[in-house]
Amino acid sequence: MSPFRKFLIHAAITLVILVGVGILGAAIVVVAGVYNVAAIYQHTWPVYEILDFALERSVSARLGGITAPALDDASLAERGFRIYRDKCVQCHGAPGVPPDDAGKGMLPLPNNLAQTAREQSAEYIYWVVANGIRMTGMPAWQFRLDKDDLWAVVAFVERLPELSPREYAEWDQKVGRR
Repeated sequence: MSPFRKFLIHAAITLVILVGVGILGAAIVVVAGVYNVAAIYQHTWPVYEILDFALERSVSARLGGITAPALDDASLAERGFRIYRDKCVQCHGAPGVPPDDAGKGMLPLPNNLAQTAREQSAEYIYWVVANGIRMTGMPAWQFRLDKDDLWAVVAFVERLPELSPREYAEWDQKVGRR
């Protein structure tokens, strides 16, 4: 047997043993209840990083075929504001408006959507609003809002980074409760 083939066999055996030990270790952690799932504690740094990476990759892998319409129409953003105020601000807050107690008590904490709008594409935001995120409290709105309303929310979220608390309050006054 060639030295390279012998190396590959040893490497494969080592890899199988390491994977087995990893699975066994994870099973022990789960069965023993070592990982605290209480909502009063944040995830540990490694768990948070893994979940955040998985979220980013999962959403990015599913964006194909989604193309944002023109989102610069003021009436679209106003419609999005009304929906955001009624359905989103409770958890995510807004400029000068903190999340309600339910939003503050969620773990992971709901994202600051002004920051999300700076970092993510409109298509990404649309996908999350439409499909929700499992085990975060973020609901899927695609069965409660039509496609135009989903894009209206995105149009408003895209404006959040520009809004001061005073400007958000002015939107509330201007748009009102139709």
